Amino acid sequence: MTKTHPRHGIGAILAGALMAAGIAASAAAAPAGPNLEGVWKIVTPTTTLKPVDGPIPFTAQGRKQYEENKRLQAKRAYDDYDITLSRCNSPGTPRLMLTPERFKIWQRFGVLTFDFEWNRALRQIDASGLPPVGDPLGMGLIPKMTGISKGHWEGDTLVAETTNFSDRTLLDDLVPHTADMKVTEHLRLVSPDTLEDRITIDDPAYFARPWDAVVAYKRQPDALFPEDVCLDRHDAHRPVFPPQ
Repeated sequence: MTKTHPRHGIGAILAGALMAAGIAASAAAAPAGPNLEGVWKIVTPTTTLKPVDGPIPFTAQGRKQYEENKRLQAKRAYDDYDITLSRCNSPGTPRLMLTPERFKIWQRFGVLTFDFEWNRALRQIDASGLPPVGDPLGMGLIPKMTGISKGHWEGDTLVAETTNFSDRTLLDDLVPHTADMKVTEHLRLVSPDTLEDRITIDDPAYFARPWDAVVAYKRQPDALFPEDVCLDRHDAHRPVFPPQ
């Protein structure tokens, strides 16, 4: 009877594990839902995230911080409430989705990458269903300024839940949030050339109940984005975000 060398046994185990990983990666490479790839641009540029059903349902604490942001805005004390305007930091989620400039969506291995023309910013939604590779703390694919986004498909709709935010970002040009906010997005093609993003904000400290806003985008011709340096606009005393 021929004995198997211990190293051969370990090699077989590793080979099996790598084969299984390859199969999983191949499965993840196949799109689980509609193809959202392309270049997109917001239909109606706006600096405010508007609820679909009335005013923003602030709590007393949320209203207090909102009014403080208005006071600081009037003083142009941007560094005290909006580091996007003062330092060109990432606007975060969902504010990045309000940019009037274009963004491109790439779908690879179950991960959707949003490549923004503004300052060449990036965000990612991991809809692969696979555990993060080399990420024992579960911090995900993207920095906290944009949150950690995990997604899954429900029919023709990509449902993305984003958590782990920095409280230094804003929902729009004034509305604050806490680090405990959860943003749920339902992204779907309402026509071949129209992408809809229904955004649900859930942050009990600042809002009495979850509330929804809807933003739509039109497909644009495919093109390379030019280099965009936010700090150049900042130093030239031109609008930083969004450009006017």
